[in-house]
Amino acid sequence: MIRRFLAMAACAWLALSGRGDDTPGISLIPRGPGEMTVRENRYTKLKEKATIDQQLGAQLPGELNFLDHEGKPVRLGDIPAGKPVLLVPASYRCRMQCNMVLSGVFDALKKVKFKPGTDFEVVIFSIDREEGPQDAARKRGELLETTGRPPKKGSFLEGKFDHRTVADWKFLVGGEDAINKVCDAIGYRYIRDAETGDILHGMGICFLTPELKVSHYRMGMNYPPFDVQKDLQMASQNQIGSLVDKLAFVCMKYDPHSGQSSWA
Repeated sequence: MIRRFLAMAACAWLALSGRGDDTPGISLIPRGPGEMTVRENRYTKLKEKATIDQQLGAQLPGELNFLDHEGKPVRLGDIPAGKPVLLVPASYRCRMQCNMVLSGVFDALKKVKFKPGTDFEVVIFSIDREEGPQDAARKRGELLETTGRPPKKGSFLEGKFDHRTVADWKFLVGGEDAINKVCDAIGYRYIRDAETGDILHGMGICFLTPELKVSHYRMGMNYPPFDVQKDLQMASQNQIGSLVDKLAFVCMKYDPHSGQSSWA
């Protein structure tokens, strides 16, 4: 009995002294058989604010201006041109879950009969005000290298097969005001940590009608092609979908030295 008590006391001491309040994660402090107290820290509280509030039917402001990967100005309202839009909030410098979101979108669109740039538009926009056209160009280039480049114009391969590529995707960056107005319209809540400057955000994609109204959402990092095709078709007809289950995915990065995860 004494040994058990001493062991529990040692565990409690380690839990209290092993990590500070500013370290990601939670501390578990055993009090007795079957009972523990969860001590929240700064990361846990920030994480609760990084979510996606589904605002079906919300109108995005078309007068907002962004820059593409070449530094050319792009007005948000000029993008649809009568087509639905698949909108993907992301950070181009993120090397973890944001990459998984973009890969999930590409994998889904490979099996969708509609073609980006022809039947609908894919818009990746950065939620980080510090990212510029060079970051968008770098991310676009990385995706082209991993997913494949389109056949060159005039090549004998051009038009011979349906080669899906990110070449027709739009990679945008913008100022803080434009970013916040888009995020507010689609209910995308991100948190910038004042101490590190890192951004904590949820993961999901949004489908817009040709009039830039929110039609539907898909959460997480994997998107069934059948559902994506259905969502695009529904958005093209200016229909508003229903709420989907919210998943507790938050973009984080893993530190192999501490063995803990923090925001990416």
